[in-house]
Amino acid sequence: MRHLALVVLLAACATIAEPTDSSNNSDSDTDSDTDTDSDTAAPELIRGAFESAAGVRSCRGMASWNAPDGVLLRFNMDLCGDDLDALTETIVTNLDAVEARGGRAMVALGQGIHLPPSWYEACGSWELDDIRFEGRLCHPWDERYQANLKALLQDKVGPAIADHPALAGVYFTISSMTNGYELHLRMDRTTLDVDPGDAVIRQAYLDVMDLHQEAFTVPVVFEAGHCLWLERGGSHEDCDTPLALYRHSRDTFGAEKSGISLWNCAERFWATDTSPGHGVRQILEEASADGVSIGCQTVGPFTEGACRFTDDAVADYGTPPGTPGGDCTDSTAEDAGRACADTMKWFRGEQALATDGVALRGTWGELWSQDQASRGVIQTHAECAAAVDALSR
Repeated sequence: MRHLALVVLLAACATIAEPTDSSNNSDSDTDSDTDTDSDTAAPELIRGAFESAAGVRSCRGMASWNAPDGVLLRFNMDLCGDDLDALTETIVTNLDAVEARGGRAMVALGQGIHLPPSWYEACGSWELDDIRFEGRLCHPWDERYQANLKALLQDKVGPAIADHPALAGVYFTISSMTNGYELHLRMDRTTLDVDPGDAVIRQAYLDVMDLHQEAFTVPVVFEAGHCLWLERGGSHEDCDTPLALYRHSRDTFGAEKSGISLWNCAERFWATDTSPGHGVRQILEEASADGVSIGCQTVGPFTEGACRFTDDAVADYGTPPGTPGGDCTDSTAEDAGRACADTMKWFRGEQALATDGVALRGTWGELWSQDQASRGVIQTHAECAAAVDALSR
């Protein structure tokens, strides 16, 4: 997947007035935005069309971005080595810069192979070898790992930024994420030297969600487009943990403090019951019914990758990857514009091209830098621009 741009989620605007409840979503509360027993207002839904900028690459470094709404600020936890005060200072400085430009930001702290070095010395771990990502992953249930994470989130980062006016939301991350940010865990479970079973691993995810939620007052969201382990649709794939994670956040902390984001956002991933994202479909349906914040980081840029949205059950935007000629060279500017408009309308729940696809109620978009550039599809295709602009309303 070519994550050239990296996206943003920002701005938060009004909460949904009448969230729809479902049988599994008991914490959706139509009165949640008015708390008569507290002076603390409920968190706002995340809305807008934001740019995904490159992660901050050096300790005390600054993100570079141009979108008027703001930016997704990504910091690997080992950015400053074991100097967690310097890491916290870097986060605060970047949020201050966003505020100075009138924007808002999401903050994501990358884990996976990017934990502070001393944490690996203390934790039990797996060895990850995913070609692009090689290194150690602390066992997510490890007590020393969780204690270190709690200290970072609740003693340092949380107190420093929880009330920052530029902070729109925070991403849940955990030590067992392949790339540190997305939910997938691309390891062959049958080869693990240590496997405590589903119950222990699942509880670890819930515990780490608690650590995030207790540190911040804004919505805590997680990338929810993937299941765990390598085998898709096989006996070892775990799609129950992501669903349990969503329900735990919603039921424990409320729909207004919960949310999901799809970093493989394209209608084709949920077009049929054999589509790549089908395993997490129930999360998308429940989150939409609950009226939580839902984000869309598209699977690729429309401007240079319209063919990545092609599917027989959706539409043809150019020859898709994995087939002869599938490098998007036959995708036209009109294909890019249609892919953009169709995807944004599907995401917001305005239309569905797939007969049996998932119905979403998305609230914010995370759009690649190429699409927002002066020659990008958002600037050059009117229907695309209108569909993207609707995310801010």
